[in-house]
Amino acid sequence: MKTGSLIGHLATGLIIGYFSSISARADIVYVWSGDGTIQRFETNGIVSIVTNNLSGWNGPVGLALDNVGNLYAGVPSQSRIWRFSSQGQVSLIGNNVDSVSGLAFDSAGNLFATIPNFLEILRLDYRQEYGYYLGGSTNYSQSYLSYPTSLTFDNAGNIFVANGIYPFANRPYTNTIAKFSSNLSYLGDFATGLNKPWGLAFDSAGNLYVSNSGTNASLRNTIVKFTPEGIRSTFATTIFGLNAPQGLAFDSAGNLYVANSGNGTIQKFTPNGIGTVFASGLNSPSSIAIFPGLKLWSATTITLANPKAILGGMFQFELIGNPGLAFTVFGTTNSPLSSTNWVPIGSVTELSPGQYQFIDQDITNNPQRFYRIRSN
Repeated sequence: MKTGSLIGHLATGLIIGYFSSISARADIVYVWSGDGTIQRFETNGIVSIVTNNLSGWNGPVGLALDNVGNLYAGVPSQSRIWRFSSQGQVSLIGNNVDSVSGLAFDSAGNLFATIPNFLEILRLDYRQEYGYYLGGSTNYSQSYLSYPTSLTFDNAGNIFVANGIYPFANRPYTNTIAKFSSNLSYLGDFATGLNKPWGLAFDSAGNLYVSNSGTNASLRNTIVKFTPEGIRSTFATTIFGLNAPQGLAFDSAGNLYVANSGNGTIQKFTPNGIGTVFASGLNSPSSIAIFPGLKLWSATTITLANPKAILGGMFQFELIGNPGLAFTVFGTTNSPLSSTNWVPIGSVTELSPGQYQFIDQDITNNPQRFYRIRSN
């Protein structure tokens, strides 16, 4: 939970604010399976169904979490992106996003996606009225990819793309990991000679882990590890129960979770490579996302802007921060009152990713009003 206070004064247009950091939470593991279900596994052993009707060709791929625990799912067969809030609300947050597959947030909260039909990766644009969509050509990678499936970011903001899981016989597998800069300039192949690479995940030391989902030929059923310099080693094999491994994700303790689409299990590996079964009896699990995980982007800095009185006896101010947040505004004319005595007066609207606005529509009788903002 994140709380803060704002003070608004019509005569001066003054806004003063502060925000505290998000409180610590236990890790939550989300798993998307081939039967269209997304399941939520809590550290205390409780399992629940987030949804049971998100199926798509080529298997579920795109799960991503924002900084407050909202879950995003890109569904290729629907060309849609759905958001499941941490409070259980479901919303269509992107429509007509052609063949959207893998999803990942950068450190600033921008949402990136792989678009297999276009053989590209891109940064999605956003409009309040219909959410995320395919934007202008400058947001694309502008470089040929064989068949991008998933993507992830290193600590420097570079983008790594699993490339080559093409489902049609008339195109060969490239079996590479392509690398792009944060502005989508192509930097070449980071790794070659893989076997249907699928899942990608960085550990806290900057090592990249890649699942080889192929079940035949070299490197079949393996997880390989690359140092930042690109030196490869084998992290796990079938000895530890790997079977067509696909999605990868790290928890906050540095344990690696692997979706075994071939045998319906989730394997958990300690940092030193000891593997155990975390979950079983699933239907072709292929994507994992963990909150908070190792790559959670910051949400503690909120900038206040443009406080002003507007026509009709209203007062307006803006917030600038990471996208995907939700706020409730409370008000009072007596700031020393306990926060339990403040009255909720409305919600903040996200005009564009990270750009929020609140309008107090009834301040005619309140020449001074104090505001408190709480994240939902």
